[in-house]
Amino acid sequence: MGLLFETHCHSYVSDGVGSPELLVRIAASKGIRVISVTDHDTFRGSVLAWRAARYLGLDVLVIYGAEVLTNWGDILVYCLEPLRDPLPYNALELRDLASSNNCLLVAPHPFQPLLPSVGRMLVREPRVFDAVEVWNGKSIPVTNIPAILYAKKLGKPAISGSDAHVPSAVGVSPTVLEHAEKPEEVLEAMRKGLVKPKIGIPSLRTLLEDIAWSIYRRI
Repeated sequence: MGLLFETHCHSYVSDGVGSPELLVRIAASKGIRVISVTDHDTFRGSVLAWRAARYLGLDVLVIYGAEVLTNWGDILVYCLEPLRDPLPYNALELRDLASSNNCLLVAPHPFQPLLPSVGRMLVREPRVFDAVEVWNGKSIPVTNIPAILYAKKLGKPAISGSDAHVPSAVGVSPTVLEHAEKPEEVLEAMRKGLVKPKIGIPSLRTLLEDIAWSIYRRI
């Protein structure tokens, strides 16, 4: 079956409900072996998650990550070491920073119309991206279809992510890794396409929790 990797989730460091520690605990309880807490525009959430996993002795490998809002739209970044804030708003500058630090850039929810998505630039400048999130658990399911098609057309590795903002959404749509025991092996597997997206749809309860949280944080 391989290892389950939750590539896309948010803690209260940005716009999620739970703490990084809680997300790591939930991941461990669901059999998720690798997780990246990808808070918006900062690596702080993933740093706290890494510390929590180590302190608690959980069998979960934490990958440093963030979801960065750029002039092109949101871009997921995965690194062996956390990048310092503030992260570049210019997508090409982010690409240069990622390359110099051995990081990966992934296009999340690239064709979701309700989010700041990079679909147009993915088509125009595919060289900037190392992989494509072809299934986003938070998106309207049909909007994932263009991502699947373009990832195949462009020859890009395809991953999935839950885009969890409430704890119950963690693990809804994890990526399956063939094999990885160290952070560098996780990133290498993503680069080489030794990954498989896992299609998942949140339960009604999770959807209602997510809607309630979205309304609450806007009032």
